Amino acid sequence: MIEPQVDRSAVLEEVTHQPNIPLNQILYGPPGTGKTYQVVERALAILDPSFLAAAPNREAMKARYDELVAQGAISFVTFHQSFGYEDFVEGIKPVMQGGQLSYVLEDGIFLEAVRAAGGALPRMGEQAAPAARESAPAQTPQPEPSPLLSPNAQVWRIYIDGGAPISQLRDKVLARGEMRVGHFGMSPRDWNTVSADELHSTAALFRDGVRVGDLVLLASGVDTVSAVGVVTDEYAYDPTTDPTLNLEYVHSRAVNWLQTGLRVDARELTGKRFSPVTLQRVKDVSAETVLQRLGIAPLPFKSPAASEPEAVQPEEAGPPRRHVLIIDEINRGNVAKIFGELITLLETGKRAGRAEALTVKLPLSRRPLSVPDTLYVVGTMNTADRSLTQLDTALRRRFTFQPVWPEPEVLRELTIDGITLDLRKFLYAINERIERLLSREQMIGHAYLLDIPGDLPGVAGALRERILPQLEEYFFDDWGKIREVLDDPHKEEHLQFVQERKIGGEKRHRINEAAFGELEAFRLVYSRLSDDTFPFEA
Repeated sequence: MIEPQVDRSAVLEEVTHQPNIPLNQILYGPPGTGKTYQVVERALAILDPSFLAAAPNREAMKARYDELVAQGAISFVTFHQSFGYEDFVEGIKPVMQGGQLSYVLEDGIFLEAVRAAGGALPRMGEQAAPAARESAPAQTPQPEPSPLLSPNAQVWRIYIDGGAPISQLRDKVLARGEMRVGHFGMSPRDWNTVSADELHSTAALFRDGVRVGDLVLLASGVDTVSAVGVVTDEYAYDPTTDPTLNLEYVHSRAVNWLQTGLRVDARELTGKRFSPVTLQRVKDVSAETVLQRLGIAPLPFKSPAASEPEAVQPEEAGPPRRHVLIIDEINRGNVAKIFGELITLLETGKRAGRAEALTVKLPLSRRPLSVPDTLYVVGTMNTADRSLTQLDTALRRRFTFQPVWPEPEVLRELTIDGITLDLRKFLYAINERIERLLSREQMIGHAYLLDIPGDLPGVAGALRERILPQLEEYFFDDWGKIREVLDDPHKEEHLQFVQERKIGGEKRHRINEAAFGELEAFRLVYSRLSDDTFPFEA
């Protein structure tokens, strides 16, 4: 197999002057040009430039690449139409634990790559949100770290998604560490922009009545408590991309849920029954009493002078080390949906340690995140799927783009029955006509003819099974233009790959299988072009 002669010096030039190595780069070009093939060299140029400088062969490069993958220095993912934020960053995933369905919040491949690059990112806990746990109050591991309870903490009872005993919405809110309510008949808007007089009475309680450090009881069913937690943040208007929440439940308060999956009678816990309203203050019972009856150890009190809940402390950052995240077919996914708020953090000047560094709070886990400048993102993009000009503007601004065009000069000249078939000229002639009829972004890559048997059946199979289907897609079954690409109008009929006939005044086309067995049919694709036309020595 002949290897494409990638310009290794150009790749090494980026490594020689380290500040010039692009943190975010995309290799783009038509299909079959070796974009994924070049990714191996790009990764080695970043992670082991001295090895690459020794000009190893392809087998050695691939072996070194595999070693780096095994060491956790390289991550690989392929985008597709169903790939989303939950897969890439973080998401709630259903799991079976002890025969019961639970929901857990899991980190995606991007957060794992951030951590592998030495970024400071708190790890997810092992807590899960049970969908339905039929059990009496049980010994539950005490929360760590403990939330701060206000010295004069109020006790509140809330319904989320009504009193149904099982609710997917309620489970999701629990997993997110929140309590949420709907609009109460008001128009959807941020309640921080609304005066207290304009708010629904329950909305005013949710925004202003509930205080940081108060205890909240979640009811799921008449007079049944299923969870208990401490409010840890002020009101937030938080529409999300989650279809379960974004239409109605956009008003949020952060809660550290101490116990979930309970089934405790309200009268035993508080000495009274609950009213049917969404949010109710439970009077004449202290937070300490409720916690004691649930078997939860006393919580530390929040200092009256403290105006903010204790911040989550990120785990200590590991040593800075380069990590390469490879995203194959980056343009096949919905980039805005997949990256979310991360698209800003990827920008070189917004990376951790830079003068304009930014940190965001992840919407599900509420963890702070900044992207280290030791994380390199290398993407590949097939321009036949989507033109570069149509790519998301935010992505284009934050990535450098490296073109990877067809290289017909790496192909062979075959000698079949004493006659030369020049695959270089064959591919060049096809691409020259495609570029004229369509665009440069929709050509045929050299890989289509690179690894084929060196005989006529091998070339015929590549044309029939690889190139023709691609041309059908490019030209939307316009067989007249496909004939032009193969120069069939200038051949004798028996040597035309696609024959054209008029039947009843209409043009009809058919594949001529006999032409695939004629060497001259392939040579005539390029034979009308002079040797001066080709950018290589003919």
